[in-house]
Amino acid sequence: MKRIYLNNKLEEDLIHLLDFENFIHLSKVIRLKAKDEIVLFNNRDGEWLAVIEKVAKKSIEVRSLMKLANPKSIPSIDLLFSPIKYQNSETIIRQATEIGIRKFYPTIFNRTVVDKVNMVKFSSYALSASQQSGRTQIPEINKLLKIDQQKEFLKNKNILMFDENLEGNSLDKIKIDPNADIIVIVGPEGGFSEKDRSLIQTFSNNFHNLHMGQRILKADTAIVSALSLVFHYFDRD
Repeated sequence: MKRIYLNNKLEEDLIHLLDFENFIHLSKVIRLKAKDEIVLFNNRDGEWLAVIEKVAKKSIEVRSLMKLANPKSIPSIDLLFSPIKYQNSETIIRQATEIGIRKFYPTIFNRTVVDKVNMVKFSSYALSASQQSGRTQIPEINKLLKIDQQKEFLKNKNILMFDENLEGNSLDKIKIDPNADIIVIVGPEGGFSEKDRSLIQTFSNNFHNLHMGQRILKADTAIVSALSLVFHYFDRD
């Protein structure tokens, strides 16, 4: 059943007018009609069964019927990453959202090539992936900053830096508090510079340099691999 994020109060018998984008998707793309059912959700009210009441020329109205589930817990795992070119950044946002990331921190490292991000597109990717993956919270996407502007943020996190130089520990060799906030850091396409490594380690109160094996991975592949390891290891969902 199609899931739609709606930041309205969800309760029994309320009528909701969906936005034009959802109107197009529901009525023109997947061709739903009056009396068809969908699921509405947000992280305040959880998931609700809803029925399409009316499909007009440029609008669609739905009625929330009954609560299906409470809001789902949010894992306290965030991602600090370097934006990369074209569809690869879309892959990062979509797949990290599906895996369960709470917040994104796009960051400019010494070797980062892309120095601008489209926040509207990033938010759209995160919303779409949230609707598809069954989560009730839409991940927060923070503004793009340089790595030396992340000092205060890094100081209060457990840092798991996956370094492409293949040095460091494997994830099962470290000890951190699994209930504390975790920030996963994966570097840019050109890799971490020594300055990047020094800054991150200096800023961090609880730093772990990790590796993922003997292969050099593309930046987007490395992020998905790192997050899969972290979520599996800490079983945060």
